[in-house]
This record gives sequence, structure tokens and C-alpha cells, in this order.
Amino acid sequence: MQEALLVPEIRPERFLDPSAGTGMFISTLKDVPEIHCFEKDRLTGRILSSLYPESRVTIDGFQSIQPYYNNYFDVVSSNIPFGNTRVYDRDFDRSEDTVRKFSLAAVHNYFFLKGMDTLREGGILAYITTSGVMDSPQNRPVREWLVNHANLVSAIRLPDNLFTDAGTEVGSDLIVLQKNTRKSELTEKERNFIETRIISGGIHINNSYAGLDHIVHTSVSMGKNMYGQPAMNFIHEEGVGAISEHLRQLLAQDVEDHLDRKLYDDNLSRSNNSTILKTEFETLLETAGETERQKVQEERPAQLYEPMLNLFAAYADEEQAEVQVVESRPSPGRAPSASRKKKGDEPEMFNLFSQENMYEEAATQEDMTGERAAAEARWQERRQKIEEERKKEMEPRPFTGEIRPEYKNGSLVKAGEQYGYLQGVGTPEVQFHPLRLTVTQQYRAAYYIPLREAYHNLYNAEAETETEQPELREELNRQYDRFHRMFRELNGKDNAKFLLMDAGGREMLSLERSVDGKIQKADIFTVPVSFNVNEVTHVDTPQEALAASLNKFGEVNLEYMENLCDIGRQELLEQLEERIFYNPMMKSHEIKDRFIAGNVIAKAEWIENYLKEHPDDDAGKKSLEALRKAIPEPISFEQLDFNLGERWIPMSVYEEFAGYLFETKARIHYTESIDEFSVSFKSSNANITDRYYVKGEKRGYYGDDLLKHALHNTVPDITKTVQDKEGNDIKVRDAEAIQLADTKINEIRSAFTGWLNEQLPEFKQNLADMYNRKFNCYVRPDYDGSLQSFPFLDLKGLGIPSLYNSQKNAVWMLKMNGGGIIDHQVGTGKTLIMCVAAFEMKRLGLANKPMIIGLKSNVHDIADTFRRAYPNARVLYPGREDFTPEKRVGIFHDIKNNNWDCIILTHDQFGKIPQSPEIQQEIYTQEIESIEENLAVFEQQGNEVTGWIKKGLERRKENLEAKLEKLEQDIKDRTDDVTDFRQMGIDHLFVDESHNFKNLMFNTRHARVSGLGNPEGSMKAMNMLFAIRTIQERTGRDLGATFLSGTTISNSLTELYLLFKYLRPKEMERQGITCFDGWAAVYAKKSTDFEFSVTNQVVQKERFRYFIKVPELANFYAEITDYKTAEDVGVDRPELNEQLYHIPPTPQQEIFIRKLIKFAETGDATYIDREPLSEAEEKAQMLIATNYSNKMSLDMRLIDPEYGDSPGNKASHCAAKIAEYYYKYLDQKGTQFVFSDLSTYKPDQWNIYSEIRRKLVEDHNIPEKQIRFIQELFRDMNSGRIRFLFGSTQKLGTGVNAQERAVAIHHLDIP
Repeated sequence: MQEALLVPEIRPERFLDPSAGTGMFISTLKDVPEIHCFEKDRLTGRILSSLYPESRVTIDGFQSIQPYYNNYFDVVSSNIPFGNTRVYDRDFDRSEDTVRKFSLAAVHNYFFLKGMDTLREGGILAYITTSGVMDSPQNRPVREWLVNHANLVSAIRLPDNLFTDAGTEVGSDLIVLQKNTRKSELTEKERNFIETRIISGGIHINNSYAGLDHIVHTSVSMGKNMYGQPAMNFIHEEGVGAISEHLRQLLAQDVEDHLDRKLYDDNLSRSNNSTILKTEFETLLETAGETERQKVQEERPAQLYEPMLNLFAAYADEEQAEVQVVESRPSPGRAPSASRKKKGDEPEMFNLFSQENMYEEAATQEDMTGERAAAEARWQERRQKIEEERKKEMEPRPFTGEIRPEYKNGSLVKAGEQYGYLQGVGTPEVQFHPLRLTVTQQYRAAYYIPLREAYHNLYNAEAETETEQPELREELNRQYDRFHRMFRELNGKDNAKFLLMDAGGREMLSLERSVDGKIQKADIFTVPVSFNVNEVTHVDTPQEALAASLNKFGEVNLEYMENLCDIGRQELLEQLEERIFYNPMMKSHEIKDRFIAGNVIAKAEWIENYLKEHPDDDAGKKSLEALRKAIPEPISFEQLDFNLGERWIPMSVYEEFAGYLFETKARIHYTESIDEFSVSFKSSNANITDRYYVKGEKRGYYGDDLLKHALHNTVPDITKTVQDKEGNDIKVRDAEAIQLADTKINEIRSAFTGWLNEQLPEFKQNLADMYNRKFNCYVRPDYDGSLQSFPFLDLKGLGIPSLYNSQKNAVWMLKMNGGGIIDHQVGTGKTLIMCVAAFEMKRLGLANKPMIIGLKSNVHDIADTFRRAYPNARVLYPGREDFTPEKRVGIFHDIKNNNWDCIILTHDQFGKIPQSPEIQQEIYTQEIESIEENLAVFEQQGNEVTGWIKKGLERRKENLEAKLEKLEQDIKDRTDDVTDFRQMGIDHLFVDESHNFKNLMFNTRHARVSGLGNPEGSMKAMNMLFAIRTIQERTGRDLGATFLSGTTISNSLTELYLLFKYLRPKEMERQGITCFDGWAAVYAKKSTDFEFSVTNQVVQKERFRYFIKVPELANFYAEITDYKTAEDVGVDRPELNEQLYHIPPTPQQEIFIRKLIKFAETGDATYIDREPLSEAEEKAQMLIATNYSNKMSLDMRLIDPEYGDSPGNKASHCAAKIAEYYYKYLDQKGTQFVFSDLSTYKPDQWNIYSEIRRKLVEDHNIPEKQIRFIQELFRDMNSGRIRFLFGSTQKLGTGVNAQERAVAIHHLDIP
């Protein structure tokens, strides 16, 4: 490859290998003056440095290359890494180029784009990479980007057996590109490079290889790639020498035909001096002036100086913009012109009235008298001195002023008599960079900076002291009015442009808001926005005094209550006898809902000990009596299910059991930090080496190994070597050995239960007592919200006489606990619970800025309910058009700087709020540490763990590390004024339809257990965790959020665990549960069974099939949950009259059913009119048959449009039934819902939605305007203007409050 590329005419001066390994690519380079190498692996990098000391070796990832190497190298060449490993590159991550952001998700794509950046124009990039770069349809955007920025010189597929000596057989390509950013069209070769096609067997291959002439091979066959997917295998059987010669010939011909020598040479003759790193201000300017500079460069040859607009002058409308001159470095071998003698490294002012500097060509001595010459010399000397002083004044220098808390990189400040911006904030050496401002700009800065300081002084002081600061607020108003008199509104065009040049300017723009088209001051000008100032001063009853005390202090404050209601303390205690109790632990009174709640056993035991020393404390005795009555009935030993491996059981119990079972003394240790058991025996015997022994191909599993697996409730993954069809050795799971191990492990676990039952009564009682104290100790209070009056709630506006009792009780629970779970059935009023609870928390000071988030489809209904319930409330509800990227930063600042009663967003809008980088950093670090602990355990187990499990964890770790690196960079480079969630001051979240966030990340060693979900989770769920942790960190306790859903749990152990990972982290830590495996050991039982897979194969499946300790688990859940069915609430709901309609098959369906049966029996796909099945599809034969049967049963046109309509198909029957209900309930304007998941509405193709609508209109004379699809709208559904609503289960089944006139629901394909 090197030989073909480095022909005599093409010799690089600068060569880069971004993934050098031990230097294979650079070993053949000679006479290249400058070679740069990157190698991420530390050991390999050291070897590389030793082998090639003359090269510049960087032991780090390619993403660490500095920006000044952009447009620098002549040749970039490497065998690059590949895989879906994420990379973090700040410039790519913040780029507006979507392909650059896309490339960060796969390391090989990133190397292509980053390598192209480092090439100078005309430079050559030559990579060996996986064939997936060219063959994958998903990679099309990357291929298109490459040929739009470079000429395709060559693309050659290498044989699969080329790297056999390196221990791998993988399809790979050599791709050679020549950077050309000025190209105007693509060649046919480049267009083929972009596209792929599908060949027999469902194999994707790049169009560049249509003729196989650019594939180095001697034979080709159909097979599999390294991932087991169908692929074409190209083999070259004549050895490395022949492969090398074949490659050299192809590459040499391509270089001759497609390499642009002139493009390479023309740019090589110029200097490749690296780009100077510019300040943020200069970068912005350079971007703004790029188009103009390109025009200038086209009109005249390269010259020493380029004009650049002054940043602030560019945004000044009042005066002509000043012009700065930025000096470029001269090309090598080219001296500066005589008329432009270089005077130093600093830019000089360019004379706008002359093409040359009029002072450079001073009159000679011969042309003037001696006196005049002396005067001229003095003037030149003075002028030079002035120029030097001016240049020195504009040089960056240390900033000696006060570093205020709000200062960031880019903050506008004044130093002496100059204005400029700061760099290096947060470091010991903060630099001041002077700016040349017009006179108007200086005046604007002089008025703006005091206003900015007044704002931050006020906000910070009130946030820290939670005390109103009238003098600082007066100063803020004075400074704002002063600025307004001179320059008008902050958001005026000229002012806004100026303020946005300051790093904190966008936040300052939020000091104004628009109301009905008029600019008004934000709330901070009149009231505090960083804390709540509402406070009750008088009440009439002890109950109201108690509520006020709880709202203000979060506890019973008798002195405060006495002052509020003018009632003596003793009378207060008597009237509240059943509501408050004295807690000796806290030496104060507590409300019943809080005192007789939670772990009542621990409270009672503490008070018992207290009363031994204080026998005369009558209030304490009364409290103890109330606690004893509330203690749950103890669960006897016989009623308990015990699992071997529960972390709370003492290790001594397990050691006694192991000694009994294996007949030798055992030592068992549990390490909580890594959730790991270790097992050892004092001596060996037949039980260990024979009875409980399983032989594997690589190693044996003895009694201590199987006991350890039994404690973890796992099964070893034992493999064996077999030969595939081609005679190659491959590793597969040894099902027989695994089944034997599973049997012996289950025998050990069963023996533990039997052994426990044989123990002495005292032992059993002690174990039961220990369990009861640990788990059967919770009491859920009976929350009674009947005393609440709900001031400002407009029941008339809501059209209801009162709230349901269930709604009152739910609101009270949320107020008492500071959050929880509202698990109410659909239609029982969760929306109103949310709105009332949010306003009450705000009113009572329990939350300062509550936020509600809901589905896009029903968030408008939430906002409408809130406005009808509280018409005078200040609610922020931005619409879709208000949440564009340009506007949402302003909305974030509105949230921060205004005193909203509630903020209402969609789930998607909430996901766009930047989360606190520090919180994200903390959580990601914890997850990485957890993965590292699991990897350490797997390393100890050696061959016992399959490679794919470890590789999966390693990939997760690398992806998390990339995210963590990005966060660390964001924290380090935080220069903008984007407000994150922590700074907004949101202190309670109401999450409607919370089940949408159940896909949260978790770690487990049960990698082979089915039904656990995706351990990697989703970014949507992680953002929710970041937000909730931010609130919990602020309050120092659990909850901080309210989850509302009719389906909080779908009978999944993982979902229940993750629910408490969100809301109860501290309580789970008290129980000794630090991870999912610890949770599963207490509350679940795993079983191993054989099942039919979707491919009709018998497979072994491990599942957590049973919950155990259900009452205690239910108590743990119920402690923070309000669960209600429609019957509990008393909602008047009609009974569901469910009818299943049997529709006989049409003649076409009968014929196809027979074909489908033949296909299911034989696997011959021609029976169902499709191509023969590929090898991969053969395994999914039954899945394909099921898919076809589902489509056939709905409508034959989903299989082939040629079938046409039929009066007996499901669409016709459904349309007739819909019409029947339509005319039956015509006078009542009855509405109907139609569900269909298989063929949803698409405006540009045939679908079942449109087909049924057509039949209703044409066959049943129903007005088309009364039929809508969920994708269109549903407000008119409740009024009866729309009578039919079509949608899928996902869209129509959740959060759609359009049922007021519903008379029928139709489901076409029951899930």
C-alpha cells in the first residue's frame, strides 16, 4: 500500500498514523521529515516510542489531538479500530453538522471524519477498516459526507483470511480518499460508494463491488461474518505475497487514474503552518467574516494581511464598524513585500483611505531641509512610540479586579479605563483581553455592567439567606431604569445583540418578559424568586394551626401553634390527642401520620429503653402504647420463604449449613461493596470432589464453586468445542454440563430450606425475629385529607361539587411525605390530584417551583385543568412553537428568574433541559465503579464466564467513560449561560404516566436471565434519575418526586426495583440492598425451564418467575403509594360489555391459510410467494409464519396490494359494526374508539385506518369530518363534533382523556 501511494511525485512532509499500534504502518516510511503517531494503549504506546524515537508519539486516543493540527498533514494512514464504542470530541459534539455528531457513536466513523479534518487540502487518507463502513445502510450519511469533502481514489476489499495470523478472520476494506472541499459534483465511482444493495440471502454489499474486480480474492462463498450474520466470504488461497501483489496492482492503477496530482502539489507548495488557537471572540468573528474573506481571496493573490471586523463594532448600528487587521504568517520561501515590512507579531491598523500605509514611505533626506528632516524624524519616533503603546494596551494581561461569582470565560468586564472579556476563569491566572469599542458601545457597557452586578447581588443574597433584601431590590430597579432611560428595553434589537456578547447576557435578557405583546419587568424586580415568602399569621382551629406548623417547619412546633390560634399548649395537646404524639427520640411532638409510620418496631424498642431511665414520662408511655398497637403482626417462621444467598442472613448460618451439607468446616465471606460471596473449605472430601462436581472442557466445578453459584443464584456458563459445517473449531454452550450444574445447584438451594426446617425452635424464632425487625416493620398511615380546605381552588370552573375523598387523601399523603406514587386506575382523577398537590405544595411552602411533566398527547389537558382549577395561578406552559432551540434557552432562564406556581412541560421538553453535570458525573462514576466491580469478579471466575458477557460489560464501561469524559470537558469549558436543572430551582417533580421512564440503567450478574429488560437503560430514564437525585441532594432525603400512573408495575421484578432506585435510595441502603442482585435475593425466586423459542427451537431459559415475601414487599411499596381502583374511588363507570366477533375467512384467506400451513411444515417460502429463506431466516421460520398470519387476518392487502378489497374482510365487518353503533347513538352523539397497531395511518400509502374511513363514508354515509385519527387531534371528541377516533394501543391507550361520550371501542388486532 505504501509503495503504491508514495510514488516519486508524492512524498509527504507530514505523516499521521492515528492508531499506530507497534508501528506497522510507519515501519516502511523513509525520508519523511515529520511523523506523528497516536496509540491509546499505554504499554503498546511505550513500545512504539522505543521502536521509533524519532517519531512524535502521543499515548492517548486520537480524539486528544489538538485543533492546531487541523489542515496540517499530507498523509493520514492507519488500520483503524472499529465497533460501536462511543467517542467524545468536544468540537464534534457541539457541531451543527449532524454527521459529525452521528460519527461519535462509532469509533471507526469518527476516525474517518477526524482524519479528514487533520488533512490539508489535497492530502491523502488511507485506512484499512471493517467492511461494515461500506456495506452498512446505516452508514450511508458518513459515506456521503466523505465523498462530498474528498475525492474517492480507491476502495478495495481485502480477503477475509488476510489477518488470520493475527487471530481473526474479518471482512475489511482499504479506502483511499484525497481531501477536496471545493468539489462541485460527484463521479459515478463516488455515487456507487455511497449506495448499497441487497443480494441473495439478505446480504448488504456496497455498489463499488458490483463487478468483484476490486475485491482481492481467488474464491467466494456464502457464509457468515464475525457476528454470525449472513455475509459473502472472500478467500485468497495463494498466500500473503500474492495478496500483496494483487493489492499493489489495483491500488497503483487507482492512484494513476483517480489521484489529482495537481491538487496535491499546489497545496503542498504552500505553508502548512498550523492554525493559531483563537479566543472565543475571534472565532466568532472569523466565522462571521468567512464568506467575505473567501471572496477577497478569489479576487487577489494570497497576501500578508486580511481585514477582520471588530466584534462589537459589527453589532453597532450607530457608527461605522471599525476594522482590525489580522496578520497571517508568510509562506515558506516568500519574503514580505518591501511596502509591507513586518514590524512585529501584533496586527497594525489598516489605512482605509489608501491601499498602502501612508507612513511607510516617508520623504527621503534629499527631498527636505535638515530642519524638516529632524522634525520628521522626531514625528516618526513619536508615532512609533504611540503605536507600540497602543499595541501593548491591546495585549492580554492578568486581571487584577474582583472575580465575582457570576464571572465566566467570556464575561464582559472593565479593567482600568478599558473594556474587555475574561479567559481562564477558575484558574489562578485569569486573563483580561481588551476590546476596541466604539463610543456608543462603551456607554452601553458602562450602563450594563452595574445592572448585571445588581441583579446577581440580589439573587445570590436572597438565595443564601432566604430573607427579602429591599435595598438590593431597589438598587436593581434603579440600575434597570437607568439603562432603560438611555437605551430602552434590554430585548431591543441593538441591546440584545450587545448583551449576547457577554457570557451572562442571555440570562440578563430574561429580566424582561412579554405579556400580551408588551415588555414587562420579571418578578425578581418586585418579589423574591429564590425562596417562598408566603406565611400564615393567624388561624382559628388547632387543626389549622397544626397544618400551618407542618407547612412552615415540617414538624409540630407548639410555640408557633400557640401564637397562631391564641390557645394554650395544654388545650392544644388535648384537642389534638389522636393527631400528635410525643417522640422522646426527637424530644418533640410529631404528627400521627409521621410518628406511627415507617419502622415502628425500631421506634418502640428505642422508647422502651428510654422509659427504663425515665419511668415518669407519661407522654412517652402514651406514645409507646400507640406504637405497640401499630406494630404489624409478626410473621412466623413457618410462613416465611427463605432463599439461600439472602444478604441479611448472617454468614454464620450459611457456614453451619455448608458444614452440614459437605461434612467439613466451611468459611463463607460476603463483601457488600461488590456484592460478592467467597467460599472455602477446611478440608476436601467426596462431597466436594465427586457428589457436587461437574466436569467442563476447560475446568472442573467443585463443591465450593457450585455453593458460590447457589449463593448468587447463578449457573456457570460452561462451553465446549465443536466443529461447524466448514470444519472450523467453534465454542458453544455445553447444555448437558450446564443442566447438570443447574440440577446440583438447585439441590444445594433446596437442601438449605430443608436444613432450616430441621433446626431447633429457638434458632427458627431468632431468624424469624430478625426478619420481622428488618422487613415486617413498616406501617403505612391512614392518610386522612378531609380537613383540607384547598384555598383558591375553583370548583365551579372545574364543573364539580367537590374533590373525591381519594383525591383529598392522595394530596394529603403527598404533602406529608414530600412525594410518592399515585397508583390510581384510569379515569379516577390523577390529573386533578397532580394540579391540586402542586399548587398546595407551592402555597404552603413545601415546594417553591413544582413542575409537572406529561405525554405530548395530554399535556394540554393537564394545563387546561390547572388553569380551570386555579384561574389566577402563574403557570408556565410553553407550546411546541415556543420550545424551538432558539427560544428554549430563554424559557430556561424564565423558569429560573420568575416565581411560577407551576411549570408544565411534555416528557420530550423535559428531556431537553440540561441536567447538572456534577450530578451526572457522580452517577456515571458510581455506575462505572459497579461495572468495574463486576468485571473484577468475572476475572476471578476465569473461563467460568463467557467472553460475550465480559465484552458487554466492557463496552458499557467504555461508553459510560466517553459520556463521563464529555461531562468533565463540559464542566471544564462551561462558558455559556445555559441554565441547568439544578440552577432552575425545581424542587418537586410530578411525572404523569411515569411508566414511560421505567427503562433505567442497572447492573446485574444475572446476564442470562430472561425478562429483566435492558441493563443499559435509556437516556430518557437517566435524565429523570439525574433530576430526581438533584432534588434529593438538595433536601437530603428520599422522594422529591411524585410518580402517577395506572400501570406503575407490569409484573416485573426489575420495574419494582427501579421504581425504588428512583425514589427510595436511602431506605434501600438501610435494608442492605445496594444493587439489583441484592434486591432479587430477598424478594424473588428464580427457576430454569425449557421453552419453545420464537424460532421453534427448545431452549433453556432462566427467569425470575415468583415473588416471595409478598406482604413485606407490598408494605414497602404501600408506605409511599396511594393505590386506588375505580371501585375504591366510587367513580360511576359503565360496565364493559366485551364481545369477541368471529369472522369467517374470505376465499382468498382460505387459500393463503393452506399455503401458510405448507410453509410452516416445510420451510419452503415459495408457498407464500417470497424468495427462499436465508440461513438466518430459517431459524425464524415460525416467527415469519406468525407475522404473515397476523397481516393476513387483518387484510390481505398487507401481504400484497394485488389482492384488492373483499366484502368479507375484517375492515368491512368493522365498518359495519361502527356504523351500527353510530346510528344507534346518533341523538346522543356517541363516540367510538378504533384500535389498530398493525397498519397505522400513513398519509402516503395504503393503511387500514384510511380504508375503514373510506368504507364509513362511501358505504355507510357517515360524514368524513366526524372521523379523525389520533395523529390528528382529540379535543372535539368530548364535544361530539368528532365521533370516531383511530389510533394504536401506544398512542390511544394511554393518557387520552376523550371518553366523555364514548359508547364503543373496537380493536382490530388484539395485542
